[in-house]
Amino acid sequence: MMRGLYLAATGMVVQQLRQETISHNLANATTTGYKAAYATQRSFPEVLLLRLEGQYSQGAVGTFSPGVMVDAVEVDFSPGPLEETGRSTDLALVDRPGQPPSFFAVQVGGEIRYTRNGYFRVGPTGYLETTEGSPVLGQSGPLRVGEGRWWVDTQGRVWVEDREIDRLLLVNFEQPQALQRLENNLFMAPPEAVPQEAVGVEVKQGFLEKPNLDGVREIIDMLSALRAYEAGQKVIQVQDELLGKVVNELGTVR
Repeated sequence: MMRGLYLAATGMVVQQLRQETISHNLANATTTGYKAAYATQRSFPEVLLLRLEGQYSQGAVGTFSPGVMVDAVEVDFSPGPLEETGRSTDLALVDRPGQPPSFFAVQVGGEIRYTRNGYFRVGPTGYLETTEGSPVLGQSGPLRVGEGRWWVDTQGRVWVEDREIDRLLLVNFEQPQALQRLENNLFMAPPEAVPQEAVGVEVKQGFLEKPNLDGVREIIDMLSALRAYEAGQKVIQVQDELLGKVVNELGTVR
């Protein structure tokens, strides 16, 4: 009977974490370059139950697993569809098929962060920056394009008045799942994740990459998680009623 409580409780915890992940996806359904996240599940390791009498084992009862758990929350780095905007400060990355995803590099508080969100602007000092004011990095440092005519070609080279001033710092990672998601649609590379120069990536100016999630699919998954959570609640209620009867009625002298 206690096993049923464990199984139902762990299942409810998993569904709650699924709901939180799906809610985060839906909250970013219009965020440029957002990559959807999904909670993967696995069973708890099985444990061997022994029948004890005093301090000595009297034989094995069998194995028991407390149920399921969230193994990890993984990010889906598949590309999202492109939307043409016509704004010179909007940039999108198109990777070769089979290649790991590429990222823009931005400077945040003296450290380098990575993003697929190419919704940039020209700041008051002429630097290309994110909407939060973080400079976009070229291979020589923060990119200053000024207030005049400038553009970016498909290879990531930045031109100002027909003069190449720098090239966008575009990187990728052999294991993108090692990246840690931060706020403002940024990723941080841990020490073991070494950035490499992205080769073959195409830069499209005047385009933005839309989120790679399916809103309808997310809503269906949310309803599924909610129903599974409610089913777990009912199981716990039934188990609680049975325990109450065992404690209060079983063995009662009539």
